[in-house]
Amino acid sequence: MISAGQVSRVERHMIRVLAGMVVLFTLLPIFVVVILSFTATTTLQFPPPEIGLRWYREMWLMIAGPDSGFLRLKEAFLTTLIIASLASLLCVVAGVPAAYALKRRSFFAKGLVEELIGLPVVFPAVVLGVALLTFVSSLGLRLGMFQLVIAHAIIGLPFMVRNCLASLTGVDQSLEAAAQTLGASPLRAFFETTLPLMRAGIASGTMLVFVLSFNEFTLAYFLYTVDVFPLSIWLFQQSNTSFSPVILAISTIMIVVNVVAILAVDRVAGIGRAGTEKSP
Repeated sequence: MISAGQVSRVERHMIRVLAGMVVLFTLLPIFVVVILSFTATTTLQFPPPEIGLRWYREMWLMIAGPDSGFLRLKEAFLTTLIIASLASLLCVVAGVPAAYALKRRSFFAKGLVEELIGLPVVFPAVVLGVALLTFVSSLGLRLGMFQLVIAHAIIGLPFMVRNCLASLTGVDQSLEAAAQTLGASPLRAFFETTLPLMRAGIASGTMLVFVLSFNEFTLAYFLYTVDVFPLSIWLFQQSNTSFSPVILAISTIMIVVNVVAILAVDRVAGIGRAGTEKSP
């Protein structure tokens, strides 16, 4: 007869095995890309018959070599960085006041506003891309890079608001009331008491929006132009025309950027939680 303790141990082992399989199947393609990026041959044989930095040198030549202007890799990378930075800034400007209003103020249709802000998270990116393209085309607008910035900010805003709301949860509202009692205006009380305590949520939200924008492909596919050419579109076109291992080297660099950003988010969020727990 099997005891309850034995059943519990079996369940724990099964959960560990299933969790390990999920992690393995999730990370395995990434490991393959990283390993293949160090191949010294022109084939995609796995494991690589020779190891070297050939395709990383090729990537550097595509960025800084004599043909860099024609290949447009450097231009695509800088465009992606600018779009991600501007989208993050726009989300900070819009997301911090929105989170504050949702947390500290009562107004008509507050629940509806909360649902609308979170809608882009569950809304299909393809549909959103088609809608934005139709809107811009029907109005005859030529926004250039800013149509991508606005689109990326739309999908990043919910993450910014959620992070700011989480940081506001641990901030005592009486701190602002005390500041106003001492003569500070409501705006000054917010900037000098509440906003500094929200910095962890703002920082983590900003980095999340940056990562989302940096990797975004679907919206970029609908809204990019000849003059505004993000890195995701460059990789897509290169993989369709002539798939070279240099694409794997570029993808590995993108993986490193994403991992560093995610670790930074975890670090900032952890510091923010620790600071909130220590605050009175």
